[in-house]
Amino acid sequence: MNLADALQAFASGSLSQENRPIRLHWGNAQATLEQVLVIQRIDITEGLCSGIEGHLTCLSTRSNLPLNAFIGLPVSVQLVNDRGALHQICGIITDARAGQSDGSLATYQLTIRDALSVLERRINTRMFRTKNVVDVIDILLKEWQKKSPALARAFDFDLSGTDRSQYPVRELTVQFHESDADFIRRLCRREGIAWFTAAGQREQDSSSSNKNDLPIHTLVFFDDPMKLPQSGAGTIRYHRDAATEERDSVTLWSASQQLVSGSVNRASADYKSGKMAKASQTSIIDQGQAGNDLAQLLSDSVIDVPHAGDSWADYDRLTKARMLSHELRAASVDGASGVRDLAVGRWFELTGHPDVDLQPQEQRQFMVTALHHRGENNLPKELNERAQSLFDSSRWHAGSLAAVTQALSPGTPDTRYNNTFTCVRRGVALTPAYDPRIDLPRVYPITALVVGPQGEEVHCDEFGRIKIQIQGLNPDDHAHAQGAGTSGTQTDSAYVRVSSSWAGKNYGHDTVPRVGMEVALDFLNGDPDKMFVTGVLHNGPNMPATFSHTGALPGNRFLSGVKTKEIKGNRYNQLRFDDTAGQISSQLASEHAASELNLGFLTQPRTDGSGEARGEGAELRTDAAASLRAAKGILLTTYARNKATGHFLERDELNQLLGECTELFKALGDYAGQHGGQAADGAAQNQLAAALKNWDATSSGTGSTSAGAGDTAAIMAFGAATGSVAVTPKTHVTYAGENIDQVAQQHLQLMSGQRLNATAGQGMQLFARGKGIQAIAGEGPMLLQVQTDALTANAQKGVKISSNENEVLVTAPTIRFVAEDGSYIKIGGGVTLGTNGDIKLLSASHQWGGPSTQQAAKANFNNAPTDQRFKLHYPGESPESAAAAAHQPYRITMDDGRVIEGKSDANGHTDLVKDDAMRILKIDILKPAL
Repeated sequence: MNLADALQAFASGSLSQENRPIRLHWGNAQATLEQVLVIQRIDITEGLCSGIEGHLTCLSTRSNLPLNAFIGLPVSVQLVNDRGALHQICGIITDARAGQSDGSLATYQLTIRDALSVLERRINTRMFRTKNVVDVIDILLKEWQKKSPALARAFDFDLSGTDRSQYPVRELTVQFHESDADFIRRLCRREGIAWFTAAGQREQDSSSSNKNDLPIHTLVFFDDPMKLPQSGAGTIRYHRDAATEERDSVTLWSASQQLVSGSVNRASADYKSGKMAKASQTSIIDQGQAGNDLAQLLSDSVIDVPHAGDSWADYDRLTKARMLSHELRAASVDGASGVRDLAVGRWFELTGHPDVDLQPQEQRQFMVTALHHRGENNLPKELNERAQSLFDSSRWHAGSLAAVTQALSPGTPDTRYNNTFTCVRRGVALTPAYDPRIDLPRVYPITALVVGPQGEEVHCDEFGRIKIQIQGLNPDDHAHAQGAGTSGTQTDSAYVRVSSSWAGKNYGHDTVPRVGMEVALDFLNGDPDKMFVTGVLHNGPNMPATFSHTGALPGNRFLSGVKTKEIKGNRYNQLRFDDTAGQISSQLASEHAASELNLGFLTQPRTDGSGEARGEGAELRTDAAASLRAAKGILLTTYARNKATGHFLERDELNQLLGECTELFKALGDYAGQHGGQAADGAAQNQLAAALKNWDATSSGTGSTSAGAGDTAAIMAFGAATGSVAVTPKTHVTYAGENIDQVAQQHLQLMSGQRLNATAGQGMQLFARGKGIQAIAGEGPMLLQVQTDALTANAQKGVKISSNENEVLVTAPTIRFVAEDGSYIKIGGGVTLGTNGDIKLLSASHQWGGPSTQQAAKANFNNAPTDQRFKLHYPGESPESAAAAAHQPYRITMDDGRVIEGKSDANGHTDLVKDDAMRILKIDILKPAL
C-alpha cells in the first residue's frame, strides 16, 4: 500500500483501532472520538506512591480538533495482551497539544494523569477536627467526587486495604497552603500508608453493570501488601521476547541492593508530662559484613515534632514505619519485559530464571512498584514513516521503540511494546518514606482570631491553651464537620499552646488571649498540625490600650504597660508606665473603688500626652478601705534618704530622739522618786528602745518567712522631722497593753473642750520639778477626796486656805491645830487649848452663853469592790449580740501570779475574780477534753 492509499484508508476509517494492539477507550465519548483520533505511540509511567503520567501520541486526518474538548476527559489505554484480552491503563487528560500537520495527516499528543496527580493543581488550607488519617482521606476524596461530576466519572477510591483501628484520631489535622494531592501524600507517608492507581472501579462498587468498560481508575490505599491480589499475568517466564513467542516474558532481570540505615531513633517531647518519648527500631536486613558495620553507623536519628504520637505505642508504630521505608529501598529488582499485564500494586511469580528458580515458591513472587510502558501501533510502513517525520517535526522525540528494545535486550527481535519495571519480593513492606524536611509544606507565621463558647470572653484549658479560628477558610470545606473550622466557636480548632516570656512550675508570665483577639501563629518543627501562639496583635476592632480610659496613640505614645478589661464589663486593672521627659511615673491601679498606687511625677490621666500635675512622690489611695500590714514592723518617717541610699530601715534620727526621750524620762522620774514622788517605770520604754535600735538584727537577710506576728521586732516606728499631726472630728483612742509613756523636752499640754477625766487603777502621781503645780477650777467647785485613806497637804513655806466669799468649813470628828512649840487647840468633845506660854484673847468685847453646837454634812464614799469577770462568746458584731460560749474551759492569770481555772456558765460567764485592788488579768480559752 502506497502512502496515498494508506492516507485514504486512514481517512475512511478502514484502519480502525479495533484491530490494533494499542487502543483508546473514551467511555461515553467513544462514538465521537474513536473515528477521529487513533493512538500511535504510548509512553506511560506508573508507580507505587507516585501515580500515573503518560504521553499518548495520536494521529488524525483533522488538524482543527479543539484541544479544550479533550481536557478533563477520562480515557483508557487498552493493551491487547498475549491471550487476546485487554489490559487497561486509565487516567484523565490534563494536557493536549497539537503537533505538525502535512495537510492530510495531523498529530496530537495527550497527557494523562491519575486523579491524585490532577489535584496537585488545587491549593487549599483547611482544618480537620477529631479525625484519623483514613477519615481525612475519605472526606477529601468524596468531596472531589461531589464537587466535580467530571472527576466523579473518572475515578474511584478504595480505603478497604487500611486497618483504621491502628490510626488514632488526631485532635487537629491541618492542610496548609498545599495541594490536596500533596496533603494526602504527606499524611499517608507519615502514617505509613502506601497507594497506587488501578484501572477500573473498586470491586465493592457494583453500581455499573459494565464497569470494566468505563475509563475509570481507582486510587487504592493499603497498609498490608500481603492483601494485594496477583497480576493478571500470573506466572511469567524469564525468556527473550519475540513476536513469534506465544506468551509475553521477562527479558531482563537485574537484582540490586543498596546500603541503607541500620537503625531508626526518634524522640518527641510530650509537654503534658514534661518528658521525651523515645522509640527505636533496628533493621533486620543483612547487608553483608562490611555493610552491616556501616549500617549500624548510619542511624536515622530525628527529633520529631512534639507529641508526634498519640501514645507511646502509636509513636513506636510510626518509628517502625520509618525503618520499613529504609528496608524497602535495601533490595529491589529492575527488569524489562513485553508482559502487557504487569501492573503496579500487583504481584507475579517468575519462572525460568536460573537463580530465582532455586528459591522457595514464596521467594519467587514479586510485587511491582514501578512500571514504564512504551508501545507503538503497527501502521503501514509509508504511513508510519510519515507519522514519525511529523512527530520529529513536532519535537516529540520519543526515539524508535525498536532502538529502545535493542538497548534493553540486545538481539531481541523488533516488537511493538516493551516495559521496564522495578519490583521487590512479595512480603516486603511497601511503606513509603517520610522526611519532614521534604514532605512538610513550607510554613510561615499567620494570624487567627481567638474563639470560645458563646458568651465566654476567656476560654482555655488547664495548660492555658486556647481555641483559634484561621480567617479566610472556605465554609464549604468544613460542612462535613458542621462548620467546625469556620464556625467562630470553640469547635474550630484543637487547643493551641500560647508562648510566654516566662513559664515555670506554677509561676510565670501568663496572659490568656481573649475571645476576639487577633493572634500570630507559628508552627513547631514546621509542622502545620503543631501550631502555637507567638503573640497577640492589635487591629481595627482591638485598638491599643487607652490607659485610664483616656487618650490614644500617637498622642500618648510615651505611656506603656498592661491594661486589662473586666469580664462582662468595662472596668480595668492596669500597670502603667509614663516615660514623659522630666515627668516619669508609674501606676498600679484598679478601677474598683478607684484604688491606685501612684509613684513619681503624678498627673491627671494624659490626653494627647498632656495631663495636669498633681504632685510628686508616692500616693496610695482608694475609695474603699486600705490596710497596711507588716509582720516584722513598719517604719514611717519623713527623714530623707535621697535617691534611696542607705538601708531601708535606716532610722538613726529616730534612735537619737528616742535616746533623748529615755534619758529625760529617767532623769525626771528618778528625781521625782528622790523627792517624795513615784519613780517612773522605764523598763518597757528601754525594751522598746532596744528593739528599735536592733531592728535590723531581727532579720536573717535570707528572705525567710518564718518570723511570726509575735516577733519582738514587729514594731511601728514613726519619725517626723518637722512635726506630726493626728486629728479627727470624732473619737481618738490610744491604748497600750503595758505602758503609755509621753515625754516632751518642753511642754506636755492636754486640752479638752469639755471634761478632762484622768483615772488610774493603782495610784496617780503628779510631780513638778519647778514652777509649782496649779489646779484651778475656773467655774464650779473643786473637790479633793481620799475615800479610803488620809489626805496630806504639806508645804515648805506655808499653807494658805482662803475664800473670797462665804466661809471656810473644816470638819472632822476631831480637829487639832498644833504649833511647833507644842501649843494646840483641840476641837471635838469640847474645845481644849493647851500651851506652855501665854494665852492672849484680844477682842472689843466678850459674850458668854450656854452650850451650843452645829452639824456639817459628811461626804458619802462608794466603796464598790474591784471584782471582775469575763464573758466568753463566739465571733459577732458585738459581745452583746454574739452567741455565748457556754461550758468552755478557761484559765485566768493575774498580774500577781495567781491562776484561776474553770468553765464558763450557760451564759458564757467566768467565775468572779475578787480582790481588794484593781488587777490586770489574762484569760486563755482551753481546748475541751475529749
